[in-house]
Amino acid sequence: MSYATRSLPFDAAAIAGLSERLLRSHYDNNYGGAVKRLGAIAKQLAETDLAAAPGYLVNGLKREELVATNSMLLHELYFDNLAGTSDSPAGTLGRMIERDFGLS
Repeated sequence: MSYATRSLPFDAAAIAGLSERLLRSHYDNNYGGAVKRLGAIAKQLAETDLAAAPGYLVNGLKREELVATNSMLLHELYFDNLAGTSDSPAGTLGRMIERDFGLS
């Protein structure tokens, strides 16, 4: 499976209270790093004979895959919500809250 970073859904210079430099650094380093790491882990898993590999190796790769996936998804939710213009959560988080709790 291949992973790619999504574009920032807002103008990083237009977010009040957070500098453009901070937002771009967070996007490039934290989010971008998580996506790259997830891609590297997926490649390792695809190249590993899971039936023959020691359990600790597969366990470690799957744990790191989960951590990287969570980091990628949480960053996407974070950036989606920074793009919102209302007091209610926007984007994916807003849809999930509506789905799970019926709140808007």
